[in-house]
Amino acid sequence: MSAASVTVLPRRTPPTILIVEDEALARCLVSDELRSRGFKVLEAGSAPEALTVLETVRIDLLLIAVDLSGGGSGLDIARLVQGRRAPMQVILALSEDGALADPEWESLGHLIRKPYHPPQVFDLVARCLNWPTPPDE
Repeated sequence: MSAASVTVLPRRTPPTILIVEDEALARCLVSDELRSRGFKVLEAGSAPEALTVLETVRIDLLLIAVDLSGGGSGLDIARLVQGRRAPMQVILALSEDGALADPEWESLGHLIRKPYHPPQVFDLVARCLNWPTPPDE
């Protein structure tokens, strides 16, 4: 079989997504939306919590706020993830009143601006992971 005849199909097992957001309400809204769409979602409220999860669980996509409180930065975590061998998609969430994205940030992953709109987050996640969207959307 030649490489030209191979078709890439969306994966059938739900990807694991880690949402790292220190605003609990925003984290819950996005997590609930993604769970309702069939994803396995883990949550962390700080950079140290995210590191614990990343060291113990295989994550397919990391959605992380750049401006985390409580020690550690979302950018530091994204840089760490980029240096790992296991492939992982990254979405950086920028605060609505924050500065414009630094060009380096785009090299770390996809960008999304707060406040989150859960359907928008789902669309970006689905594109990043080649996850099929339901036919009625």
